[in-house]
Amino acid sequence: MINTHIHLDFDSVKSRSKTKTGVIVPSTGKHNWDKVISYCNNDNNCYFALGIHPWLISDHQMLDLYSLEVRIEDEKPLAVGTCGLDYIKVKDRNKQRYFFDEQVALATRFDLPLIIHSVQATEDVRDLLKSYSKSRGVIQAYSGTIQEAEILMKMGFLFGFSHNLTNPHAYKLHDILKFLPMESILIETDDRKNTDELIQIAERVAKIKKLHIQQVIDQCDQNTCKLFNLDK
Repeated sequence: MINTHIHLDFDSVKSRSKTKTGVIVPSTGKHNWDKVISYCNNDNNCYFALGIHPWLISDHQMLDLYSLEVRIEDEKPLAVGTCGLDYIKVKDRNKQRYFFDEQVALATRFDLPLIIHSVQATEDVRDLLKSYSKSRGVIQAYSGTIQEAEILMKMGFLFGFSHNLTNPHAYKLHDILKFLPMESILIETDDRKNTDELIQIAERVAKIKKLHIQQVIDQCDQNTCKLFNLDK
C-alpha cells in the first residue's frame, strides 16, 4: 500500500507505518529539498518530489525557481511538488499564480507529474492547467466540487484523499468520492503524526465505494504506479 503524500521529513512524524510498501515525500521549499532527497535516498521504497509550496512563497524569490530547475535536472524527482494555490492562508494571489505557473512549466519540460495543493482556488488551478495540455498529476487532499473534479478528471488529473475522509460528517467529500471512478483515486496521510492512518483511509474508501479493502488498495497502488511511473 503506497502512501502518495506524506511529510516524513517533518519532526512531528516519528515512525514509519507497517502497513505500506512505499511512500512519496513531497518537499515544501528550498529549506527542505536536501532533507527530503537525503531521507528518500536512504530508503528504496521512498520517493521524493521537489517543489515550492504556496504557503512558503514569501520565503522564495524568482531565483529559487531557477535553483529548483537545476535540482530537478540533477536529482531526478518523481514529481514536481508540492506546488499550487491557497487562497485562504496566502493573500498574495499574483505571486502564488506566478510560482505555480512556473512549476507547471517545469513539470511539462521534464515530463513529470504535479503534486498540487489547492484550497479555495480550484477554478484558477484548473484554468492554469488548461494552458499546459500535457500536464498531469494529483490534486492532493481534494476540496473542490464534483463539477470541478469532473473537469480535472477529463484533463487527466487524479485526486488524493486523506484523514478528512474518515469524518462521518464529511458529506461533500463522501459524495465526491462516490462520483469518482476508482481509477482516479489516491490515498495519503499528508502531515499526520500517525502514518498508520493510511489503512483507515483505505477502509473508508472501501466502505463508501462498497468494495473489498484489498480491491481499494490494489487499485490505488496501480493508479500511483501509473501516474508516477513507478515499477512496483
